[in-house]
Amino acid sequence: MKSEAAPPPLFNTPLEAGLRALMILDAFAPEAFDLTTLSLLDYYLVHTGDAGGPDSVHPDLEAREGEYFVRRRLVEDGAALMVRSFLIHRISHEQGISFCACDTAGAMVDLMNTDYNIRLRRAAQWLADQAAVEGLERFLRGLKAGIDRWTLEIIGEPQR
Repeated sequence: MKSEAAPPPLFNTPLEAGLRALMILDAFAPEAFDLTTLSLLDYYLVHTGDAGGPDSVHPDLEAREGEYFVRRRLVEDGAALMVRSFLIHRISHEQGISFCACDTAGAMVDLMNTDYNIRLRRAAQWLADQAAVEGLERFLRGLKAGIDRWTLEIIGEPQR
């Protein structure tokens, strides 16, 4: 008797992270972001409530602060998958590597119509709209400050 293979996982995979990166980059187009910024935006995409925005797409669990610290590798793998799928451009420059949405990104995002994906698209648009109102650099500094506060809570006060 043949055993059926388990379906491939969908959550916390490069595919899921890549699709979130695609939504972020599409909402912020034509901006390009490095992996650090993309990881920061990926966290706040699913936790907009932590940025003073609409209800978060993912539950507000007490230990969610640790999520941010494990995202970078997953976002990196996801972005690489979207590059191979010709949905995201990888841009090399003197400061390192950045990513931006391809022209076809919007069409792909428009095809993602589950309730969950619609909530993610709205969250991505909210982030982009807030960045436009506050100014991108100021907005990103504010998001980073939230993460820095958690770092102090998790690691403790820096030694002097």
